[in-house]
Formats: sequence, C-alpha cells, structure tokens
Amino acid sequence: MGTQQPAPRRVVAVVTGDLQARIRSLFPECDLRFVRSGTDLVRALDEARCEMMVVQVHFNESSAAAALMCVLARAETFPVVCVRDEADAKPAYAALNALRIALGAIVARAFIDLVEHRDDEVGNARVRAMLQNLL
Repeated sequence: MGTQQPAPRRVVAVVTGDLQARIRSLFPECDLRFVRSGTDLVRALDEARCEMMVVQVHFNESSAAAALMCVLARAETFPVVCVRDEADAKPAYAALNALRIALGAIVARAFIDLVEHRDDEVGNARVRAMLQNLL
C-alpha cells in the first residue's frame, strides 16, 4: 500500500482581485479559496475546515472588520493574518498599529505590511516564512 499524501492546507483569503496573484505566490502548496463578500466568506468557512484566513486591510472600508467579526462569531479557531498592500494609503503605520492593538488581542495573529516586502522571489519568501510559522 502506498502512503497517502496529506490534504493541502486550506486558506481562505478575503482580498481584492489585484492581490490574488500575490497571495497565490505566498501559498503555493495550499488549497486557496478567495472570497469577496460576507456571504461567500460564511459559505467558504462552512464548506471545509480552514487552517488560516488572510484578510486584506483597507482602512477606508469595512470588509476587513466584517470578516474579523465573522471569525469571532464562530466556535472554531484558526490563525487570522491581516495584510496591507497599498503603498500610498494613508495613514499607513498609525492605522496599522492601531489595528494591531485593537484586533491583535482579540483575533488577528499577524499584521503584515506587504509594501515592506517586494513582490519577488526574495520578498515573497520572507512573507511565506512568516506565514508558515502560523500554519
């Protein structure tokens, strides 16, 4: 009898279409599910066990907060990682630090500013290493 390969880890990503290619490069071995609405998120979380959720943070939108509230309402636990990818977004560090303080103790395990890591092999390897520690 041959040994069975373990199922790929399932990651749900609440990100815009612009960020999907980068998320794919950060999780090459994972089963990725991209969602864009609260309904899609609930459906994705109900379909199968999630091992991590990645939430794109836009400081002028409520989608990230809604996704995090959805996680809080569930009995299961999995790491949540908030990512920011807008170089010109203001206020960058102040808002990210405020979000870290407010949500870090509650639900989010990591906050990664993707702008600080190039979207290339070296930069993505650094981010991937941070994420692997949480899976």
